[in-house]
Amino acid sequence: METATVIREGEFQTVRLPKGFHLSTPTVGVRHEGEAIVLEPLRPAAWPEGFFDSIHITDPAFVRPDQGQLPLVKSL
Repeated sequence: METATVIREGEFQTVRLPKGFHLSTPTVGVRHEGEAIVLEPLRPAAWPEGFFDSIHITDPAFVRPDQGQLPLVKSL
């Protein structure tokens, strides 16, 4: 098990994570799980700008198959 250093700064604490535990996001969720404190990267609430413009599916395996005829719908 690796260890981390806890630094007290007034009412706050900072945890210095070892190199192998660096997070890829600046914001994390924090929760208790029993006596453990769990840090989890937060997922963005929205897709990055331009994300859907960058998707181009040209592989024929992604072609939508024929859906056939829709059944008739009775008028109400």
